[in-house]
Amino acid sequence: MAKNLLTAGLLWLCLLASAHAASLVLGVVPYMSARKLATLYEPLRAELERSLQQPVTLESAADYSFFLERTRQGRYDIIATSPYFGRLAQQEQDYQPLARPLADLEPLLVTRRDGIRELAQLRGQTVSTSDRLANLTLAAQRYLSQAGFSPGQHLVIHPTGSHANSLAALLSGESAAAIISVSALHQFGGDIGSKIRILARLPHTTPQLYLGHKRLGDARLARLQQQLLVFANDTPQGRAFSRDLKHGGLRPVSEQDMRALDPFVRDLKGLLR
Repeated sequence: MAKNLLTAGLLWLCLLASAHAASLVLGVVPYMSARKLATLYEPLRAELERSLQQPVTLESAADYSFFLERTRQGRYDIIATSPYFGRLAQQEQDYQPLARPLADLEPLLVTRRDGIRELAQLRGQTVSTSDRLANLTLAAQRYLSQAGFSPGQHLVIHPTGSHANSLAALLSGESAAAIISVSALHQFGGDIGSKIRILARLPHTTPQLYLGHKRLGDARLARLQQQLLVFANDTPQGRAFSRDLKHGGLRPVSEQDMRALDPFVRDLKGLLR
């Protein structure tokens, strides 16, 4: 009897392992809390599972560094990632670009309604952000350096772990400004817009990227790209998904999109050394 139970238990574990191995993993960069990401990306996960007729698991990571390491290890079959991570994944980690939002990324430097009113007033202040490796952080550091502010010398860039934490630090007075994007503000909803003021609009850049690992093969990657585009642009569920993420729909990624990211990837690599 005990032997039969042991055999059944081992068989059950083998079946679980086989099911997990058969699952595709959709990895999403941790720019929001795990709960918020699960809500936002569940429609995409469900659609991929339906259209690919294969289980799809949604995963993220504790922070950007951990997500980048998991991407390097090839843990994710499909990634929805920050643009600089996406370019690095294409160049060095065996991922192929599939799609990008129609809308560009719009980085913002925001302050409280009753806070500082000019960029010059940032000198000596703290600026909160989500993560030191986040694309918005790197874009803001480049922008501030060009404006005459040297992070670490003229002001402090303070990573807080998420956009929600960054805005909370701003609203509580722990920071004088925060780095965020138009799309992230939209995803928060509520009355957050009434509590902050835009101090500076940074140059637009290539937005979030969707990539697939090359181990999926050319045929599956081509099919996956087509399914992403049809879902986001031509179905009610996909259009709602795009609206909630401020994507405006999806389109294929051009080589120009990717090349435009190279200066920021060099900045990223400098931080990773």
